[in-house]
Amino acid sequence: MKAILTLNVAKTRGDFQVQVELTMGEEILVLLGPSGAGKSTILNMIAGLVTPDYGCITCSEVVFFRREEGRKAVNLPPYHRGIGYCLQRPGLFPHLDVGHNITYGAPAGLAPGERSARLEELLALLRLQGLAQRRPGELSGGQQQRVALARALFNRPRLLLLDEPFAALDNLIRARLRYDLLAVRRSFRVPMILVTHDLEEAYMLGDRIAVLDNGRVLQAGSREEVFYHPGNRRVARFVGFRNLWTGRVLAADREGDTLQVAGEKFQVQMPYAPLEMGQRVAFGIRPEDVMLIRPGRSLGRPVRENVFAVEVTTVVPEVHTCRVFLRLHPDDAYDIEMLVPRHVFQRECLAPGSRVMISLKKEALHLLPE
Repeated sequence: MKAILTLNVAKTRGDFQVQVELTMGEEILVLLGPSGAGKSTILNMIAGLVTPDYGCITCSEVVFFRREEGRKAVNLPPYHRGIGYCLQRPGLFPHLDVGHNITYGAPAGLAPGERSARLEELLALLRLQGLAQRRPGELSGGQQQRVALARALFNRPRLLLLDEPFAALDNLIRARLRYDLLAVRRSFRVPMILVTHDLEEAYMLGDRIAVLDNGRVLQAGSREEVFYHPGNRRVARFVGFRNLWTGRVLAADREGDTLQVAGEKFQVQMPYAPLEMGQRVAFGIRPEDVMLIRPGRSLGRPVRENVFAVEVTTVVPEVHTCRVFLRLHPDDAYDIEMLVPRHVFQRECLAPGSRVMISLKKEALHLLPE
């Protein structure tokens, strides 16, 4: 992957310090993490709105910032960086119509024909046809955000920064704007950095994901690596690994590709890892990977791995799924969290007190550093 952006900077504000090292290519990089993790500060350092204490930022072989011992200091002003920036609030000029908001800040030497062509292209791409003469006050929230995105793209930026641009919108509009962003990606091939708290949004849009907390990158990798192979428990909890346990290794069979682990309340088989007998480990599984075994299941090969009889303690309906809490022992509040589609929940008549069989699929169990 050819590096488009290389970032290695530190910034201290009071008791809080952001210290990050990141590289990205021609992709969408998602910064995921809790509030106060330093995500917006990172965007502002790239844009030139916040000056790092030291380090280096390079984009498309242009040095944006450099403050390193023995090297010439560089700090390009924001207007020389060629960055497009979209915030949570559109920040449109209320006295200008849509067309003039989008073209605001266009280069002085841009030919009128090119200006009009770019404007028409963006109006079509972002579903704004027929709105060029309207003022921001005459637009919906989703339309205003699309205008802000068009404005950020008008000057063909080297990099597009998106700081929770959909957070203030309702779910339906937000979902549609995600597809608009993917359409922009296909048309412009502009690298993007997106800040979000939304796991679904991060997984849908991110080619790569960097999980941050307390000003540090905890893990960076592909969406599959981060969501299904988290590097530690903090990342695991943040990306939705609700089922996390500790245990000790009973046996490691390389030929059989099996690691046997005794947890505090149950024993499981996992994919092989070169661990010592008795070694303490942490392991987990995502709720959606817990398999509900239908009574009398006969199609396909029988499920033999990590099968448990459990009792349903609590059922929490969600829009498209149902979250089911299960316990192995009568004295427990719950031991396992399972996520099933609504039609499965309704078909199986799951309710508190129901007894069901489940499987913790071997290939879905993930070993974590203890």
